[in-house]
Amino acid sequence: MTDEQTLIAEAVLGRDAQEFLASEIGRYLLGRAQMDEREAMEALVSVKWWRRRRIIELQSRIYRARSVRSWLAEIITDGRQAESVLEEL
Repeated sequence: MTDEQTLIAEAVLGRDAQEFLASEIGRYLLGRAQMDEREAMEALVSVKWWRRRRIIELQSRIYRARSVRSWLAEIITDGRQAESVLEEL
């Protein structure tokens, strides 16, 4: 794959991610991730310090929710950057 083809693929993927997040399913999943993170944070505040497994479980829920949002944001950012580079060619 050439550099230009790679940039095109990244740009298309970024647009696809934007369209996905604008869709009902995308908005639902993003909202669900935010809600899951918020609930886990609230539970983490009141969990007893000796409940290590519960703390790890809650931390994992928070990490997972943040990761999903971060991955989607990275795809969109990379796509926008690829579009900018392609426009300069």
